[in-house]
Amino acid sequence: MSVITAVRLTPVNVARSTGFVCGHVIVELETDDGLLGIGEMSDLQHLPRFHPDVDDLTSTLQAMLIGADIWNANRLTGLLAEAFPPAGTLYDKGAVIRCGVDIALWDLRGKATGRSVTSLLGGAVREALPVAYPIFRQRSEADVAANLDVVADRLAAGFSMFRIYVGGDLDLDEQFLRLLREQFTDRIQIKSLDFSNLLDAPAAIRFIERTRDVDYALVEAPAHEGDIDGLAEVRRRTLIPVSEHVYDSRSALRLASERAVDVFNVGLFALGGITPAQQVIAIAEAARLDCLIGTTQELSIGTAAAAHLGLATVGARVAADPVGPLLYDGDVVTDPVTYREGRLTAPTGPGLGMTIDADRLRQASGPLRWDAGSGSVIDRVGAKP
Repeated sequence: MSVITAVRLTPVNVARSTGFVCGHVIVELETDDGLLGIGEMSDLQHLPRFHPDVDDLTSTLQAMLIGADIWNANRLTGLLAEAFPPAGTLYDKGAVIRCGVDIALWDLRGKATGRSVTSLLGGAVREALPVAYPIFRQRSEADVAANLDVVADRLAAGFSMFRIYVGGDLDLDEQFLRLLREQFTDRIQIKSLDFSNLLDAPAAIRFIERTRDVDYALVEAPAHEGDIDGLAEVRRRTLIPVSEHVYDSRSALRLASERAVDVFNVGLFALGGITPAQQVIAIAEAARLDCLIGTTQELSIGTAAAAHLGLATVGARVAADPVGPLLYDGDVVTDPVTYREGRLTAPTGPGLGMTIDADRLRQASGPLRWDAGSGSVIDRVGAKP
């Protein structure tokens, strides 16, 4: 038995290399036997455009968690789901809150047993997690040139697989895709075009049909959010594999039963952590669907959790998305996660294998905020102004 005795939440603001500042909340859970578990409520710069009251949230979680046994996982998962019920949408801040606590609980259980989270999940089925580096949407001609430079830089750093955001200015998107293939030929792979639910299914189909010769492996979210029939139509008409974010077990069951997708995008931030992600992965396995480990672009704590899950998940056969530590100018841990030849490795050591750097945490800490003129919360990365 290991009982939670303290709950701390620290809001932090960390800038991306483009200058856009993202807010996160670092979770710390202490136990009566001297353990410290850490988690991360990641990238709260998402719709809806508000931030939680961190002091009030701390009081709520203290009342829920203090005195609880870390091994009473079913009870704790139920308490979190009751207090922060799934909203059935990608932009669910309740899920982000549950995720941060759930990750910290897994970290505690690993530290209590001297085992990694990968080991607790059944052991590694791969040595590292292949990752597709994101190329964000083209908003101007300058973005096209800047993003080609990003590809060249990342290719030199060992990344050969890329995920391309599309769905804003379609002419610029096509221009970039064709220049990308022309300049880099078969030295790169395009894992996916990520439509982010910006287009309806017919518009996505038309864009796929005019660019399919560029050669990409799948399309992500090529219909408006919740349009299951639209996803199925894209899959049927284009014969290109489709992936979509899964928000809970119900959405997973519907996507599988309607044969609307080929791949579940399993993002811990969207599902509420490792525990609910296991349920979705089991549904994918039963439906003979692949999974990819998704992202909202976490710091190293959240990325480490994704890495452990990906290493232990047989069905995570599609290249993963988490590259947050490469996008941010800072972090809050002593040793950020590492990437080698385009693959994410899970930290060694018990639990997540992460240690908070007190100085870095203090420097990054501050009230969560929305900066004036910050622009779109979805399409927020491109060429520097």
